[in-house]
Amino acid sequence: MKMRTATLDAAAAVNLLKHARSVCDQLNPLGTPMTMAELQQRAQIVDSVIRARTKLQLLRNRAIALENAVERFKARKAKSGKAA
Repeated sequence: MKMRTATLDAAAAVNLLKHARSVCDQLNPLGTPMTMAELQQRAQIVDSVIRARTKLQLLRNRAIALENAVERFKARKAKSGKAA
Protein backbone atom coordinates (compact mmCIF):
# COMPACT_ATOMS: atom_id res chain seq x y z
CA MET A 1 0.00 0.00 0.00
CA LYS A 2 1.41 3.34 -0.95
CA MET A 3 1.81 5.98 1.74
CA ARG A 4 -0.50 8.43 -0.05
CA THR A 5 -3.23 5.80 -0.29
CA ALA A 6 -2.84 4.92 3.39
CA THR A 7 -3.00 8.59 4.34
CA LEU A 8 -6.13 9.14 2.27
CA ASP A 9 -7.76 6.01 3.72
CA ALA A 10 -6.97 7.12 7.26
CA ALA A 11 -8.31 10.62 6.64
CA ALA A 12 -11.49 9.20 5.09
CA ALA A 13 -12.02 6.86 8.04
CA VAL A 14 -11.49 9.64 10.58
CA ASN A 15 -13.85 11.97 8.70
CA LEU A 16 -16.46 9.22 8.56
CA LEU A 17 -16.23 8.68 12.31
CA LYS A 18 -16.54 12.43 12.96
CA HIS A 19 -19.59 12.63 10.71
CA ALA A 20 -21.13 9.57 12.35
CA ARG A 21 -20.66 11.12 15.78
CA SER A 22 -22.44 14.32 14.77
CA VAL A 23 -25.29 12.36 13.19
CA CYS A 24 -25.58 10.10 16.24
CA ASP A 25 -25.97 13.15 18.47
CA GLN A 26 -29.11 14.03 16.48
CA LEU A 27 -30.72 10.57 16.60
CA ASN A 28 -33.67 9.73 18.81
CA PRO A 29 -32.79 7.81 21.97
CA LEU A 30 -32.99 4.02 21.57
CA GLY A 31 -36.02 3.72 23.85
CA THR A 32 -38.25 5.93 21.68
CA PRO A 33 -40.34 4.58 18.81
CA MET A 34 -38.71 5.10 15.41
CA THR A 35 -39.90 5.07 11.86
CA MET A 36 -38.48 2.59 9.38
CA ALA A 37 -36.42 5.41 7.85
CA GLU A 38 -34.92 6.27 11.24
CA LEU A 39 -34.12 2.60 11.88
CA GLN A 40 -32.47 2.33 8.47
CA GLN A 41 -30.48 5.50 9.11
CA ARG A 42 -29.30 4.12 12.45
CA ALA A 43 -28.31 0.83 10.83
CA GLN A 44 -26.36 2.66 8.10
CA ILE A 45 -24.51 4.71 10.71
CA VAL A 46 -23.61 1.62 12.71
CA ASP A 47 -22.40 -0.12 9.53
CA SER A 48 -20.33 2.91 8.51
CA VAL A 49 -18.72 3.19 11.94
CA ILE A 50 -17.86 -0.51 11.99
CA ARG A 51 -16.31 -0.30 8.51
CA ALA A 52 -14.34 2.84 9.45
CA ARG A 53 -13.06 1.27 12.66
CA THR A 54 -12.05 -1.85 10.75
CA LYS A 55 -10.21 0.24 8.16
CA LEU A 56 -8.40 2.19 10.89
CA GLN A 57 -7.40 -1.06 12.61
CA LEU A 58 -6.03 -2.42 9.31
CA LEU A 59 -4.03 0.77 8.87
CA ARG A 60 -2.69 0.52 12.43
CA ASN A 61 -1.70 -3.10 11.85
CA ARG A 62 0.01 -2.16 8.59
CA ALA A 63 1.91 0.66 10.29
CA ILE A 64 3.11 -1.74 13.00
CA ALA A 65 4.18 -4.29 10.39
CA LEU A 66 6.09 -1.63 8.45
CA GLU A 67 7.72 -0.35 11.62
CA ASN A 68 8.83 -3.89 12.48
CA ALA A 69 10.17 -4.38 8.96
CA VAL A 70 12.21 -1.18 9.24
CA GLU A 71 13.64 -2.31 12.59
CA ARG A 72 14.62 -5.70 11.11
CA PHE A 73 16.22 -3.94 8.16
CA LYS A 74 18.21 -1.64 10.45
CA ALA A 75 19.31 -4.61 12.56
CA ARG A 76 20.48 -6.53 9.46
CA LYS A 77 22.25 -3.45 8.14
CA ALA A 78 24.01 -2.88 11.47
CA LYS A 79 24.96 -6.56 11.68
CA SER A 80 26.37 -6.63 8.13
CA GLY A 81 28.27 -3.40 8.79
CA LYS A 82 29.98 -4.96 11.83
CA ALA A 83 30.88 -8.11 9.89
CA ALA A 84 32.80 -6.15 7.26
